[in-house]
Amino acid sequence: MFLKQETMRKSLHIGVFDPLLIHTASPYCGDNVFAKGFEANNFQVTKFDYRAAIQPNEELLEIAEKDAYTFFWFGKAERIDPETIGILKFKNPNSIFCKWAADVRDEPAWHDLAQNQYIDFFFGTFGGDYLKQHLLPSMKLVSSIFAFTDSDFYKSSNQGKKEYISDVLWTGRRGFGDNDLRNTIIDYLLSETSFNIKLFGIENTNWLQDNYVNFITNAKIGIGSNSFDRYLYSSDRLGNYMSSGTFYLTQYINGIEKIFKKGIHLDWFSTIDELDNLIKYYLNHEKERKEVAKNGHEFVLKHFDYKPLINNCLNIINTGKSKYPWDDIFKN
Repeated sequence: MFLKQETMRKSLHIGVFDPLLIHTASPYCGDNVFAKGFEANNFQVTKFDYRAAIQPNEELLEIAEKDAYTFFWFGKAERIDPETIGILKFKNPNSIFCKWAADVRDEPAWHDLAQNQYIDFFFGTFGGDYLKQHLLPSMKLVSSIFAFTDSDFYKSSNQGKKEYISDVLWTGRRGFGDNDLRNTIIDYLLSETSFNIKLFGIENTNWLQDNYVNFITNAKIGIGSNSFDRYLYSSDRLGNYMSSGTFYLTQYINGIEKIFKKGIHLDWFSTIDELDNLIKYYLNHEKERKEVAKNGHEFVLKHFDYKPLINNCLNIINTGKSKYPWDDIFKN
C-alpha cells in the first residue's frame, strides 16, 4: 500500500483552473474535475494555476513551502520545469507525486516525459502502447482513465429552450491527427439538410464557451470523433455529453467495447453510411434513444464522475489495481 488513509489530508494541484486560459469548446477546465474529486474524497485541496502565474516555477516553490502536502497533483503543467518538480520531490520525500494528461499526439509530449522522471503515478486518458511509453524506470506505474466529468457542471438551466435545441450536434475543430474520418464526418454534417444540425468550433472561431452546456443538454444526438486513433482514448466530449444525459453517437474507439455496451449505453459507427443510418434510426426511435441516453448517463456518473473517478485513482495508488476491468495499468 502506497498511501495510508489517515495521511490523506492535503493535496496541491498544479493545473489550469481559469477557463480564459484554455482554448476549448468547453468552458470548464479538466483540472477542476480532478481537484473537485479530491475534495469529494475528503482532501483539502490547494489550487495553483500555473498559466496565471508570472513566474510559475518560483511561485510554485513558494506555495509548497507554506504547508505540508501528502499529494502533489500535476496537470499538463508545460510551464513547470522538470527541475522544479525535482526540488519539490527532494524537499517532500514522503509525498506522492502524480500527473494526469489528456493530450494525444504522434508521440508523447516532451514535457510529460521530462516531468515523469520525478512522478510516481501517471494517469492518461489513453491506454495501450501509447500509455506505456510514459512509464519511466523511476516510476511506480501508469494507468489509463477513459473518461472524466463533473455532473454538477454539465446541467443546463435552459433545458428545452428553443434556440439551443438540435437533432444533431457537433462541437470540435477539424481534425489534425491520424484519424482521416473525422473531417469526412464534418463535411457530411455540413452537407446534410434533412435534419436540424448545429456545428461549432470547426474553424476555431465559433467555440461555444458559456453556451456549451445549454447546447449539449438540448441535443437529441451528440456526435463524437477523435483527432487521433489511440487505444482507449476519447476526448472529454464523451464524458461531457453523456453526463448531461445526451445520447452519444461516436466513431468507433479501439477498446470501447470493453467499457460500454453498443446500443445500451451509447452507439458507434465506422463509416459515413453507418453514421447516416444510425442518425436516422435514432431520430425515428425516440423512446429507444432516450433509454440508451439514460443508461449511458447512469453508467458515466457511476464510474467517471469526479468522486468515483478519484476514488478509483486512489485505489490504484493504494493497491496497484483498478476497480474496473477496462483500465490499462503498467508497472515497474
